[in-house]
Amino acid sequence: MRVDSYNHLIEICHQQTKDQELYFIARFQSRKDLTVNINNGRTEEVSTGVLEGLGTQVFNRRGFMGFAAADQLNSEVTVELIKKAAFLAEQAELFNGEPNQEIFKVPPLNKRVELRQEYPFDSLSLNEIEARLQSLNQEVAEIDPRLSVRTLLRLTDEEWRIARTDGTDVLFNTPRSFIYHMITAKSRSRTATTYANLPGTDLRVIVLQQNLDRLRQRAKKAANLSLDLLSAEELPAGHYKLVIDYALAKGLAHEAFGHAAETDGLESSILGENGRLKKGMTVANPKLSIIDGPIEGDYAYQPISAVGIERQTVKIVDHGILQAGLADVFSAAKAGVQYTGAERVENFYQLPIARMSNIRIEIDDPIPIEIPLESIKPDNLFRTLVEKQLIAPYDKVLYLTGFQGGQVNPAFGDFVFHCSGIYLLGETPVLYKPAIFSGKVLSVLQSVIAALGPLQIDAMGTCGKMGQAVPSCGGSHTFLLIAENPEIMIGGK
Repeated sequence: MRVDSYNHLIEICHQQTKDQELYFIARFQSRKDLTVNINNGRTEEVSTGVLEGLGTQVFNRRGFMGFAAADQLNSEVTVELIKKAAFLAEQAELFNGEPNQEIFKVPPLNKRVELRQEYPFDSLSLNEIEARLQSLNQEVAEIDPRLSVRTLLRLTDEEWRIARTDGTDVLFNTPRSFIYHMITAKSRSRTATTYANLPGTDLRVIVLQQNLDRLRQRAKKAANLSLDLLSAEELPAGHYKLVIDYALAKGLAHEAFGHAAETDGLESSILGENGRLKKGMTVANPKLSIIDGPIEGDYAYQPISAVGIERQTVKIVDHGILQAGLADVFSAAKAGVQYTGAERVENFYQLPIARMSNIRIEIDDPIPIEIPLESIKPDNLFRTLVEKQLIAPYDKVLYLTGFQGGQVNPAFGDFVFHCSGIYLLGETPVLYKPAIFSGKVLSVLQSVIAALGPLQIDAMGTCGKMGQAVPSCGGSHTFLLIAENPEIMIGGK
């Protein structure tokens, strides 16, 4: 790994802090990026980038901290960074900052975690990558002349090395990739946009046949939805029995619940009281659990935290009961929860904060579905629900598909999400224009009746918090069935 070459800089950090009785965390990052953007068969962008640098946190004996970072890796700069961070720690104490000594209690760790890449950066030339993407872009555009298609590939080869005063020295990589179609259908007076994507760890997303087949199926499904939306009508606003797909369930788990469970924000969270997690609080149906943790090969995979601790898999909700938080070392004790190694950073320039990785909703005894995910249609879903006696044939049930972002207020648990399309289920499903899916997160979690299909946890996104953006992923079973609830609204303003 590239970060193997930083031994001498780590030794300098030890030498510079030892005599002054200072504690350091040195965070090295080496990242390469590739982006290729194809718009309607034409290449709009091919860009590459390299990021390499060091961020240093220095603590004095009383727990006051200073931070300094630079994108130069040499002995002189490393010495200067330690001096600057030590000076800032001194100033933090002088100006009555808030000390924290929890990092001193964390046990040392020496570990190397290297995720093997079958198809790394140099396994295909730029010309080969561009040609493959243009072909995939054209395939979607040829479905119908009313379609406009943008195809994006992003590839990141990222390595980290974290060292601490206590002898900790961990090395790990977090390679990731995705291919993404944005599909827009246009008529004279209307447009509709849908999305199809596939995440991974390297160029296998455009090399392996099984990945190409899945992407084609997802793209065809999204393209047909965008075309059908051109003639769809408005949905009357109201309260309905709902089926949501796993991408919307991931949005619910991540945006409306996961952030509320991060221990550095419990002062203003529906899951906190006086800054402490409301452990033991009933938050969901007793069959429902919410779990966050790293999964090897996942788009948001991170096995080691940003302070050099193994990241734990956390059962935040265990059969309806709030049991744990996503805890970083600096806020776990104050929140009254066990430390779980939840720190992440976007890059070496930033300080670690509590973040999710792959967050998913799991339900006991899910109803099996034999049809593959990409082949399931609204009429298949309706017949399965009726056959399993989860709904009656005459029930008014809406199926919401595709997560397109939204807003959440973690202090009150209110959320407003956007979806790609809405079907009124029946023998002949009726498609409506996308409408707002809003309500209170605890009302949704307590109204989940059942789950259908296996776990699908590749719903990817980018999570923004305190100016930092990191990869996120997650999901649930293929579908969740939610009872009608006056605190859950579809449509409206």
